[in-house]
Amino acid sequence: MHARRGLTLLEVAVALAVLAIGVVALARLLDRSVATIADDARLSRAMLAARALVAETALATTEPGVDEGERAGLRFTREVRPTLYPTLREVRVRVADGPRDRAACELVELVRVRAP
Repeated sequence: MHARRGLTLLEVAVALAVLAIGVVALARLLDRSVATIADDARLSRAMLAARALVAETALATTEPGVDEGERAGLRFTREVRPTLYPTLREVRVRVADGPRDRAACELVELVRVRAP
């Protein structure tokens, strides 16, 4: 009898199926990774904008109230509330990203009121 050499058609088909499943899984993983990176970049931009708004509030003599606006394509709401201590204000900043109006970031801090 002859020694069998090479692969049968069934073995090649199974190997190609396993390889195809692996390639599809890697493609989906890459797609998820790119989406996660984009989401992290969006959240980082929103957090930086929120921190800048809180810093502006800390530097200015701000009375209690609500302020809304837009910066660099991000919509924000800044709410300043009095506290039990007259020298402190609670600052709540919400930042949303554009047309989807999804809250990307919310930051709450206490800031000291500067003397006029």
